[in-house]
Amino acid sequence: MGQANCEINWSSQALFSDMHVVKQGLALLAVRILCAGCGILGELAAQSEPFELPATDTVYDDRVQTILFFQLHPEREAIPVMTLGSSTGLELFFDLLQASPEELYYSIYHFDQDWNPSSLHPNDYYPGFPERQVENYQSSRGTEVLFMHYRLHLGATDVSVSGNFLICIFDRWRRVLFTRRFYVTEQGFSVELDFVQPVNPDLRRSHQALTASVTTGKLDVANNGEELSVMILQNGDPNTAIQKRVANFFHGNTFRFNKSDEWVFPARKEFRYKDLRTIRSRTPDIELWEERDGEYHAWLIPDGIREGRPFYTETDINGRFLIHNLDRFDPHSQSDYVRAHFTLKTGYPLDQDVYLYGAFSSWKLLPAFRMEYDPGKKAYLGNVLLKLGYYNYLFASEGPDGNLETETLEGNWYEAENDYVVLVYYRPFGGRYDRLMFSGLFNSNR
Repeated sequence: MGQANCEINWSSQALFSDMHVVKQGLALLAVRILCAGCGILGELAAQSEPFELPATDTVYDDRVQTILFFQLHPEREAIPVMTLGSSTGLELFFDLLQASPEELYYSIYHFDQDWNPSSLHPNDYYPGFPERQVENYQSSRGTEVLFMHYRLHLGATDVSVSGNFLICIFDRWRRVLFTRRFYVTEQGFSVELDFVQPVNPDLRRSHQALTASVTTGKLDVANNGEELSVMILQNGDPNTAIQKRVANFFHGNTFRFNKSDEWVFPARKEFRYKDLRTIRSRTPDIELWEERDGEYHAWLIPDGIREGRPFYTETDINGRFLIHNLDRFDPHSQSDYVRAHFTLKTGYPLDQDVYLYGAFSSWKLLPAFRMEYDPGKKAYLGNVLLKLGYYNYLFASEGPDGNLETETLEGNWYEAENDYVVLVYYRPFGGRYDRLMFSGLFNSNR
């Protein structure tokens, strides 16, 4: 790893597009912290200083695998969120692909609703040591691929304010392994969400439209685009986020966002899935098992393009994944890693790269999830190292405008079942930070 200049600030776009720059960004944060002269239990960085890495779900070390961040049920929760002061916090699970444990630490950071660093000092939202050690870990048992499994509990009573947060996991040398977003809500507001037909007739068979009504209780909130904002995400995918700051109607403590086609989302289709919960037999999704070079290889049933095909309903978990093992007692420490081989039959090469996409790729188009076209098989092939479990995914590509899109390979159908996360922020005049006053999960079929 080359030398890094402490004064450079990195843009998130560069970090996403070039893994070499990501590694430089990792080194830069490490150097910046070391230049500050911090001890192991010193401050990672003052919140008022520039935050050098993007506030996104990003993995910076290839050894890190299978990150789960949840409150109670990872297969049902679209985002990691906890209620301020409640008895239930968040659980963070992850693996490190190595045979021996490593000394790991974590810090958390507070951000505004647009994921810019807030002006709060760490002691304002997380009293005590800003750096804390990850103490709960165990080694893998009976697996071909050796790994260390780590667990971390974040208590809702440990933080003192609501809002957007980022947890940063790093080693004793200040090398960042990964970052993950999470949310702390006060649940002081209430929301009603309605699913309506899009006004634009061209979108009625492919998109889902929503209207929202926010009740703010006893707080006196102004409808000036500064104090109240509502953000909605489809299935917890940050690329789908739509934010509105001004209600088109309000009366007293009720704010209605019911302008025609203000919140319209491509409905996509039900997520594809692969069942990889056992290595002792073939599931309906596995054509062939093979063991070679110290790894298990699962050759999966090929997929095809779904755009233009009739819609059919399937049970999915809306892009998430679940770690489960039909053969062992503890799915987290006793589940092996397998090399899962995916195939997308197209018959011809496409004009854009094809990626596997979902929560297991951190909702990003990552190099490790890119597929290559094989002229002999007339299909796109890709393989990903996955822990035994149940996985949802879509095929995605980068559109002409540079934005991620799934329509070309998957299509859209208005009847698709989707989860929608609603986040309501409040920042009173003169307030120092954005308070998260409501977080809720709504389903399009309920």
